Amino acid sequence: MRVRLKNRPTRRGQIAVMTALMIPVLFGAALISTDTAVLVSAEAQMKTAADAAALAGARALVDETRVQGSTNLTNLISNARANAANVASHNPLLGSTPILLDNTSNSTTGDVVVGYLATTDTSSAIPSTTCSQALFNSVKVAVQRDSSHGGPIPTFFGGPLGIGSQNLGVASVATVQNYAVNGFQSVNNQSVSLLPFVLDSATYSAMINRTTTDQYSYNSATGQVSSGADGVPESQLYPVGSGNPGNWGAIKVGVSNNSTSTLSSQIQYGVTPAQLATFPNSTIQLDSSLSPPSITFSGNPGISAGIKGAVATRIGTTGYVGVYDQSSGSGNNTNYRVIAFAAVRVMASNFQGNPKYIVVQPALVTDESALAGTAQTSWTQGGVVKLFLSR
Repeated sequence: MRVRLKNRPTRRGQIAVMTALMIPVLFGAALISTDTAVLVSAEAQMKTAADAAALAGARALVDETRVQGSTNLTNLISNARANAANVASHNPLLGSTPILLDNTSNSTTGDVVVGYLATTDTSSAIPSTTCSQALFNSVKVAVQRDSSHGGPIPTFFGGPLGIGSQNLGVASVATVQNYAVNGFQSVNNQSVSLLPFVLDSATYSAMINRTTTDQYSYNSATGQVSSGADGVPESQLYPVGSGNPGNWGAIKVGVSNNSTSTLSSQIQYGVTPAQLATFPNSTIQLDSSLSPPSITFSGNPGISAGIKGAVATRIGTTGYVGVYDQSSGSGNNTNYRVIAFAAVRVMASNFQGNPKYIVVQPALVTDESALAGTAQTSWTQGGVVKLFLSR
């Protein structure tokens, strides 16, 4: 005879009880997950806004006054703040415009801080604001949501669980710095603006040390060059009596011939990817295994009036020239040991009568094809400008 026990819970009944108990837990977890997703999304949007704003602010810290050696960057700092705030406003945070509070005192706790970060500094979270403004190169932007910045991030379902609205904030630092140029490589199959000329190191040093004359002025608004000082000294690039008979500083770059047409083409349009391909790894670069790091170019002899038109198209524009410390030979057999590449602006030229000349001054160049070396010790040296997120 089978005996049936009464009131014994069935397996189906046990599952039903457990399900009933778990529903509130699962529902609460789902609600918390929703709030967490909102916070994660908000943080990502803050980071995007902070990065973009910091980059825009740092970019505004560079103009021609840096090459002129200005120590008063009031206007640039003001522009940096304005640019940062403007760009941040175009990166919505949960549908609202991020709020950057004015920080004209440049307090290190402010939303936008303008100051200096050494390129070798890997630990400081905030740019220094106590050094000379002449060094300022970085902008920190803090994007926040709290009681003074549009209110904390709301939690839509966390209230009943004791989880209130959350304060949230992120910060980014962008740095802009001028660097020495170690070489070049083509980017997107574009030519490189290396002029086929070299300048002796003594003359170059005198120029960047501001002991040469200042006879020409560059207007960045119009791109025009005129007579008169602009605070940036110049140097005669070509022809230079280098002590090598029959050669005055023109060089062959990636070519074996010394025709006027080749020289003119490189002056006007740059060194082509095909010409770059004649160098190892299609890269013109100082050889770091040598002492000093250097690269040798052969000379392109003579003073040719045939390049007059090509040089005229470069007045007011920037490019690079080799800086050499040693030369040997004569005419077509001249060799120049180039130890640096200088970023310059072509200011004037003359190929009618005597004296013939090409005049240049230090310049700041933004160029992806330039291989950056060490950070320059002063903005007056010119160089290639790199903009990047440093924190």
